[in-house]
Amino acid sequence: MRAPLVWILVASMATLAHAAAAPPDADCQSHDQDCVAVGQWNFSVSLGAGIRTNPLVNGHDIPLAIIPEVSYYGSHFFLDNLDLGVTLVDSDANTFSLVASPGYDRVFFYRYDLQNIFISGFAADGVAVQTVPRETPGAIQFPSHPRRVTYLAGPEWTFKFEGVTGQVDFLHEITEQNDGNEIRAAVGVPLIEKDKGGSLALNAGITWESAAIVNYYYGETGIYGGASSIDPFLKLRYTRPLSRKWRFNAFAEYERLGNAIANSPIVAEHGVATVFMGAIYTW
Repeated sequence: MRAPLVWILVASMATLAHAAAAPPDADCQSHDQDCVAVGQWNFSVSLGAGIRTNPLVNGHDIPLAIIPEVSYYGSHFFLDNLDLGVTLVDSDANTFSLVASPGYDRVFFYRYDLQNIFISGFAADGVAVQTVPRETPGAIQFPSHPRRVTYLAGPEWTFKFEGVTGQVDFLHEITEQNDGNEIRAAVGVPLIEKDKGGSLALNAGITWESAAIVNYYYGETGIYGGASSIDPFLKLRYTRPLSRKWRFNAFAEYERLGNAIANSPIVAEHGVATVFMGAIYTW
């Protein structure tokens, strides 16, 4: 698939909607954080302090201080940060879309990947993190190679049932870098809901990555070849309104890396933790 066709597909498809987010509502009010109006751009920025751990050998943890968010929801087309999408079928309980989303694992190799700023999204090439194998007797040098920007695209189903929200994505890499596949699934459960007070939500899910994706990031011919990987995660998020434009925001997430990733010579940790605390300003 040639590059111009790839980007035409990317521009016409959608990405993963957050598991706890509600679908666009033409009648929603601006103070409702779980509702976005159709045909309007939405901008916000989180200011605070946080960190994302880096599981790579000699990989530096990634500080989080400013987290911008931008979204647009039309009647069919939508954009969430730097992800794109087209909604095919939409109802109160179920939504079916075509989605496009960047490959996630690159964030550990490139400090300035925009997914380390937006927490998800497209990014141009940056400065690579240098990685070497664990310092063990007789260890083989693991050659450094570029991990380029990748995009995955495919169908997505999102649903709502008695307060629980969820999503399932079936994605294929379309940028001719690894030809791999991913399945992403998540559910969001509200633990505390208050009209004027704080709200607490729990998200849980898994990402299945094919061997082609695992080897693109963590493998090397003749040195290490991984199989497919299942990476489960848990995320807890608390928000509380502070004023009309500001609200408190804190979240903690932990992702457990599958053995096919964790056993790579360039991976030192079996999990990735992300924490952040600050305030969100909404335009």
